[in-house]
Amino acid sequence: MPLALLAGASLFAQQPGIQVTMQWVLQQPGGKTGVKKEEFSRQAKPGPGKELRVFMLANRECTVSFAGFTHDGQLVYGTPETVMLPANIVKELPVSKKWTFDGHEQLFEIDAVIWNPAATDYQPYAAIVGKMSKPGISTEVWQAQAGLMREWIDGKLRSKTSSVDYTVKDTPADIGGVIRGELQGQKLMVPPQKTSIVRIRMQ
Repeated sequence: MPLALLAGASLFAQQPGIQVTMQWVLQQPGGKTGVKKEEFSRQAKPGPGKELRVFMLANRECTVSFAGFTHDGQLVYGTPETVMLPANIVKELPVSKKWTFDGHEQLFEIDAVIWNPAATDYQPYAAIVGKMSKPGISTEVWQAQAGLMREWIDGKLRSKTSSVDYTVKDTPADIGGVIRGELQGQKLMVPPQKTSIVRIRMQ
């Protein structure tokens, strides 16, 4: 093997995991600005005008994609959004979607699929999202891909090394304006060259 390839392989092998901090937020009408944000808690209930948001901070660049499901495994919010997280910058998500939380969604959980740039085990998931995003895809094919996505995520969730449950607090805490720098949320480690899934249950 050429020295350049050996050096590249050695560099990937030596790369540490990625530390990710995540904080789920319930956004609703209220407050002085007309919008109130508080940390998602067990007291959170669906209602008119409510939305779910999540703040994320990673110490190295990585990618995250979100898939929401009902209790019986139906995909919520359409084709999952995939976003690149820059290093050491707090990102508020979703970017291009709206995660309503008014009750009609029958939302049971949201799974955050997070992968290291050197990972390859995320590729089946990315391929499914790619197929679902094609213009003109039929409803039948889209739903079939959604089912495959649920199966892939369930497989990852069965592994203790690739999944973690987000800890929902008993009581909410108010969230201020734009969060910069330090983020007070749940910390997790994405292993080198691997994909991790963080599951938050809404019910």
